[in-house]
Amino acid sequence: MQKQFLFVAISAVFFLSILVTGCSKNTDPSTTGTLSLSSVYTTAVVIPKFGFSKSDGTMAVDSVRISRARFVLRDIKFKSSVDSLNFKSAALILELNLGGTMQNVGVKDVPNGTYSRIEFDVHRVESTEVALLPAAERTLFADFLAGQRYSIIIDGTVYKTGLAPQAFTYRSKVDAKQKIDMAPAVTISEGSTTANSTMVISSANWFKNQTGILVDPTDPNSEGVIDENLKITIKVFKDNNKDGSKDNS
Repeated sequence: MQKQFLFVAISAVFFLSILVTGCSKNTDPSTTGTLSLSSVYTTAVVIPKFGFSKSDGTMAVDSVRISRARFVLRDIKFKSSVDSLNFKSAALILELNLGGTMQNVGVKDVPNGTYSRIEFDVHRVESTEVALLPAAERTLFADFLAGQRYSIIIDGTVYKTGLAPQAFTYRSKVDAKQKIDMAPAVTISEGSTTANSTMVISSANWFKNQTGILVDPTDPNSEGVIDENLKITIKVFKDNNKDGSKDNS
């Protein structure tokens, strides 16, 4: 009976040691990670020249130099096959770094998952939503509410042969939902707890028509062409090393 009690006691100690050892290690898988969204501007500031005259005798645009560009974005969502993640709901102004420096748009703790689509609005801002923002942010939206409501404001200079350079401010009323599939997808998991997507915005075709000829941003007749170009100016892809290039896997 004493030997049996001793065996039971030893067994209990052995079991307890296993239990304690097991509990000392955090074997519970992580259920959240960190997802970031970056942005980068591409294309040289000066668009290549196209030297010619229009058939009506007026001078065509030779080149356009962009000095400032601002986009209003809202309701940024990352989507998986089973979930939709609200990354950033309120309107924000993305002012492009025209030198091509990578910018941080936002960072958020997110559930583990495979996010293969991003959705967001290029947004024609409203005064009622701006009023709900902190005072420091409200002042940034003043230009977008001046006169009418705007979503994109681009400042620059247009050059025409034989004429003095002309400064311009192009104000767009584009209000468009963007839905972009990302391949490869962005994954947050126990083994990969951080991930990044990069939003690339290129000015290469902002002021060109379908034949590649530059249009005049100071001419109201060019608005339709320019606005259509602005709607498709943003691409998004997985970029975990934040080098501005799409990851292969």
